[in-house]
Amino acid sequence: MQAVILAGGLGTRLGALAQDLPKPMVDVGGKPFLEHMICMLARQGIRDIVLLTGHRAEVIERHFGDGTAFFAQIRYSREPQPLGTGGALLLARDLLAPQFLLLFGDVLRRIDYAAFCARHGGNCLAVYPYDTAGMTTIACGNVDLGRNGRVACYRKGDAAAALPYVDAGFGVFTQAAVDLLPAGASSFETEVYDRLARQDRLDAEVLDRNFFDIGNPVDLARARAASWDGPCASS
Repeated sequence: MQAVILAGGLGTRLGALAQDLPKPMVDVGGKPFLEHMICMLARQGIRDIVLLTGHRAEVIERHFGDGTAFFAQIRYSREPQPLGTGGALLLARDLLAPQFLLLFGDVLRRIDYAAFCARHGGNCLAVYPYDTAGMTTIACGNVDLGRNGRVACYRKGDAAAALPYVDAGFGVFTQAAVDLLPAGASSFETEVYDRLARQDRLDAEVLDRNFFDIGNPVDLARARAASWDGPCASS
């Protein structure tokens, strides 16, 4: 399985805490948050990794190189200007495997991603139940499921929709899903998730809310307070 990580975030909400670094490179537990992600994937046997970079891309590329030091094979697709999640994926189209694990570089779960991928042969979005208690990043639910357990609709940022689930920040997708994107800058979530849902082509797996998100100072502090593994090691 190939992992594709969106790693071009600016870290605007982190302010000075980001120290002008790409958001995934912010220090957590003594090393960049993105390094924790890559090491976890490598230990699970997911070693084909594509990093979609943008802001301060050279910082990421210099740290990870070709991935050898992290027991992975890492390739890069660098945005010439901000293209959104959809534009970044479309730019990297020729690097993508027929099916890939898509992750956001500021969200990490301590789960078996390889097992998640093995359970789903097409497109599948991970979700968790929306609950306002303790929510700091997601302002509203953005996913609803049908009776068949698949995603019935996706509404990013639409509080009026009052949907019961939240996009968990990762999933498995086919290369064909990327082909649904328009040329230029776009949002993969907005352009593709709901379109797949309306075609009954987007499975869902419901997870709990146990994850780390470094998108804002409160969640970054929580991540930094957790215990983390030491140096990256081969499984």
